[in-house]
Amino acid sequence: MSKKLFLLALAAASFGLFALPVAASAEEIHIDTATSFTGSGVGGSLVTEAEPTITCEIVDVNNGVITPGGTTGSMSLDFTGCHASVFGLTAKCHTTGSALDNTIASGGTIHLITWKNSSGTAFPAVLVTAVTTEIICAGISTTHVEGNLIGTITSPKCGETSNKLSLSFSATGPVQNHILYTNNPYDLISRTGGGGGTPKTAGLNASPTITMNTSGKLTCT
Repeated sequence: MSKKLFLLALAAASFGLFALPVAASAEEIHIDTATSFTGSGVGGSLVTEAEPTITCEIVDVNNGVITPGGTTGSMSLDFTGCHASVFGLTAKCHTTGSALDNTIASGGTIHLITWKNSSGTAFPAVLVTAVTTEIICAGISTTHVEGNLIGTITSPKCGETSNKLSLSFSATGPVQNHILYTNNPYDLISRTGGGGGTPKTAGLNASPTITMNTSGKLTCT
């Protein structure tokens, strides 16, 4: 969503590190050397059951910080060119206080982890805890997005060194494809009507690539 999206939606806020279960430490990974990053990618979409799909053209990653140890950090997300179809009309979408009517600003804390598929194979991934983000579409529809989402690290592979990190957040309809970490669910939640509506699971599709200030090795053991 543009100087972007959601949530993260995956900008305008500051973030504190979130807590993970004690058992999660064995599945943390880290990237050495790098301390900051920026990035961009295709804006993607936010899908919620029985609600208008919000689509953005571009996502920019700003203010990215990797804390000492290379496992945790924070970032802001700016989604541009955001809109939804409301009552058959194309409505521009923006976050509360945005200077533009098609820009969604969000962000959150990040944690580098391993995600396991149904066969138990582990893949490098990132767990994002998003700040609560209010999205308004043409003054007609108001949506609050909060919670967590897991995205895979498609490049580099474990053990490789690079100054770029490619991420993929994907969903099947309103359900994020990757939700479980250490047998605990980490889901993205959407509420309509000023934040007081019934919580519904939401799915984010976005594929940003971030560039770090220095090259670092992705260590998964």
